[in-house]
Amino acid sequence: MNPTSTGRAVVSVERRITIQRPCARVFAYAADLRNDASWRREVHQTLLDAPQPALGAVATEDAYLSAQRPHSLTRLQYAAYEPDRYVRCTTAPDSPHWMSLERTFRSLGPGTTEFVYALGFEQKLVQQALGFAPPRWFLRWYTGWMMGRYQRRLQQLLEAEA
Repeated sequence: MNPTSTGRAVVSVERRITIQRPCARVFAYAADLRNDASWRREVHQTLLDAPQPALGAVATEDAYLSAQRPHSLTRLQYAAYEPDRYVRCTTAPDSPHWMSLERTFRSLGPGTTEFVYALGFEQKLVQQALGFAPPRWFLRWYTGWMMGRYQRRLQQLLEAEA
């Protein structure tokens, strides 16, 4: 379900970064949501109901959203999984809020990868966590700023392996 078709307020943000590591390595790490806790500050832990990420697998993310919701659990299903290229995960239709993430990987050469991270979520997710709804322009700015920080952390982690 796409909430924009139902008139719900949605925040969408996309950020990209170049990582000096082979595409297969960046994909193996960033497409596996269990690794998010190492580069996304708010994530405590993510469990996967399968041995490896795959189409149909479900990840349960435990994340800090606010003091009122220090352990918010979100179930995300791998709706698309194309090795070394693309993953998309979305919340289940019965979820109290809608969220979707897309991660695209493109080789720019033997040891260089462009990583694009797109995130969409309902404004009511933030409203429930904070008790009020900041304006969407602020949520887009703040989310984009945080995504940039996360991607730089991922870049540092992966490039330090070399």
